[in-house]
Amino acid sequence: MPDPPPSRNILKRRLKDIASLSLSAGFAQAAAVAALPLLQRYCYDPVAFADMAVYSQLVGILGAVATRRMDLALVKQRSIGQARATFSIGLRSMLVMVFLAAVLAIGLNAADMEMGTIPWLWCLLPLGVAGVGMNGLVTGWLSREERFRKLAVVRASGSFVGEVLRFASVSLGSLGLIVGRIAGQWYSAISGFRALYNSLRNAPKSTRLSRSEAWRDNRAYAIFTTPANVLAMAANGLFILYLFEFGSGNIVGAVGAGMAYLTVAAGLVIRSVSDVFFKHLDDVPPKALLRHYGGWIATLMLLATAGISVLWAIPESWVTFLLGDAWKDMLPVMRIMAPWMVPWIAGSALSGIFPHLGRQSWALVLDTLHLAMVGGLIWAANASRTSEALSDPEVLVLLHDYTLVQAAFYTVAIGVAFAAIAFRKHSPAKVQ
Repeated sequence: MPDPPPSRNILKRRLKDIASLSLSAGFAQAAAVAALPLLQRYCYDPVAFADMAVYSQLVGILGAVATRRMDLALVKQRSIGQARATFSIGLRSMLVMVFLAAVLAIGLNAADMEMGTIPWLWCLLPLGVAGVGMNGLVTGWLSREERFRKLAVVRASGSFVGEVLRFASVSLGSLGLIVGRIAGQWYSAISGFRALYNSLRNAPKSTRLSRSEAWRDNRAYAIFTTPANVLAMAANGLFILYLFEFGSGNIVGAVGAGMAYLTVAAGLVIRSVSDVFFKHLDDVPPKALLRHYGGWIATLMLLATAGISVLWAIPESWVTFLLGDAWKDMLPVMRIMAPWMVPWIAGSALSGIFPHLGRQSWALVLDTLHLAMVGGLIWAANASRTSEALSDPEVLVLLHDYTLVQAAFYTVAIGVAFAAIAFRKHSPAKVQ
């Protein structure tokens, strides 16, 4: 019997890697899903989840630039010496961003903004940014070595520890949610550093010359991919930050908790597919890339559509019975937001196509457009606001508009990715 063709072997290996990440991470996500309603019912009110939502967005924006995407560049390094130098650049960049995070937190408080009133933000925000940065570098290193099973264990253990500590930190009030998240990230980072210690120690020592060469080879990640990621996180986070400033704590908490439920499964798919997809893109023949990308997009969109449809099968009375009357707005909010998750999951999971094609600048343009679209929505909402605060019905209307904007953008982004692949078929890819 003849051996299977190379493309079939590549596909099998990719699916095996994704399954390894998904299975292990799935246990952690299952723990998070099981913990979340208990946290809502017995430990934290919607206001605490509002604080957590804002903290998450701030960390996400700063974490996107923490390593200047050297974590992504790590995956593509051919030699261990190049990888060590790239790792060093990312680590140094992260330390700078940790300092800037502390300055930002202090500035928000000094400016008398609602975000600045979150207790201990000046300390929690830098710790969170460091956790995101370190985990990014660990992911890049282990993905380069194709140690996907180890990466899955590292992620799962950190998620589990974080959820346990959220219960243990309930005496801290609303800070307990944030402290548990940070503790889980640091546990993952420390476990990851232990896993890569031997290979990192045996690598040639990073020097100024090696870092200079690594920067020259990978600067496109900092020049194009990093700003694109910041813009993407800012576009998604700006809306939550606006709601926090002008909406009620209860409705913002419902949005934050609803988003947490929606992104648990979505995050599992995006991270698992993204890590493996980007690593193995080099194995896909150029002529087959368009077909492979289209197949992945279609599969992910079908899975996402099937997943969100469950929301309409859940009676609203179940939510108040299980979680209490304080959470009556959560399911309606989730149903409003869910449709834009479909193109978001597909487009985000496969966003590595742009750096693979050397089209980082295309991603930068797209994310600039995204921020402009969300910013325009917020500007229009603020211009029409007739009182100091937004009422809950006004927030729900704004959520509908936000869903339309998000769905439109991610659909356009997928279309642009197809165009980038088609264009590449007629000319060699180069970094722009």
